[in-house]
Amino acid sequence: MPNITRRTFLKRLFWSSAIVGAGGAVYPTLIEPRFAHVRRIPVRIQGLPPALDGLTIAHLTDLHRSRLVSAEYLSECIATANALAPDLMVFTGDYLTSGTHLFRRHPHIARVIQILFKETAPPDEMVHDCARCMSQSRARYGVFASLGNHDNWYNGDAVTNAIQSVGIPVLRNASQTIRIKGEPLAIVGLGDLWTDGVDVWRAFQNVNTPFSLVLMHNPDSFEDWPRPGSHLILAGHTHGGQVVIPFYGPPHVPSQYGPKYAHGLFSRGDTHMYVNRGVGLIPPPVRFNCPPEIALLQLQKA
Repeated sequence: MPNITRRTFLKRLFWSSAIVGAGGAVYPTLIEPRFAHVRRIPVRIQGLPPALDGLTIAHLTDLHRSRLVSAEYLSECIATANALAPDLMVFTGDYLTSGTHLFRRHPHIARVIQILFKETAPPDEMVHDCARCMSQSRARYGVFASLGNHDNWYNGDAVTNAIQSVGIPVLRNASQTIRIKGEPLAIVGLGDLWTDGVDVWRAFQNVNTPFSLVLMHNPDSFEDWPRPGSHLILAGHTHGGQVVIPFYGPPHVPSQYGPKYAHGLFSRGDTHMYVNRGVGLIPPPVRFNCPPEIALLQLQKA
C-alpha cells in the first residue's frame, strides 16, 4: 500500500463521505419513491362463492397527485396495473395532496410549508390530472373508487365529480352490486374516518350478498369492525409509514394504533383487511425501505 499524507487521507475521507452521503440522500428521495412494486396477495375467504374463486383485484391507493407526484408517474402505475389483467380495479382515496388547511389560522406557517416542501393547496388541474390518469384503468368487471381525508380536505364533491366524469363510480357510504359469472358481488365504499365519517349501516343497507368487497381509506376502523359476515376490506392511508427503519419499523404512522395497521394482511373472524403502502407520497418526500405498491389480490375459497 503506498504511503499517503494525512492531508491526502483526510481529503479522500471527506469526498468518500460526501459521495456516500449524497447517495444516501438520492435513493430515498429520487429512486425508491418512483418505482412502484407489484405485490401479489392470495386471500383465503371462508364461504366464498365458487364463481368468485380466483377473482383478481388490482388495488391502488394514495395517488397524491402534486408537485411531488407527476401525472406521468401515475399513468405508469396504472399501466402496470392494467398489464396484470385484473378482474376488478379499485382505488381507495387520497387522489391529491392537501395539507396546508392545517394552518389556515397561521398563513405565514402555511407559506413556509409551501416553500420548503413545494406543497400547495391543489388546484382543479391536479384533480382532473388524477382523474385523467384513472380513466386509463382497465378491468374486466369494472373500476371503483372511494375517497380519503385529503380529498375531503380539498373538496370531496369536486373530487367525486372529476372521477365520476371519467366513468368511475365513487362510493361514499354507499354500495353497488355487480354480477360475476352470474354471482352477485357487493362493492361497498365507506366514508373516510377523519372527514366523511364511516357509516357502516348506511353503506350496507342494500347489501345481501354472501361476500362483499369493502373500500375503506383509513384502516383504523378495522379495530372495531361491526359488520359480521365474509368481507375483504381494502385500505390505504398509512403509506406503510413511508420510512421503515430495519429492526425498528416505521417511526411514524398516521393511526391511533401506531404501526399496528401500517401495512399488510389482517384477519378478524371471516373478515380480512389488506393495507396497501400506496403509490404516491406526501411531504417530507422520502420513502426508505417502504416502496410504493400496486397490490394484486386473488380471492381463494378457504
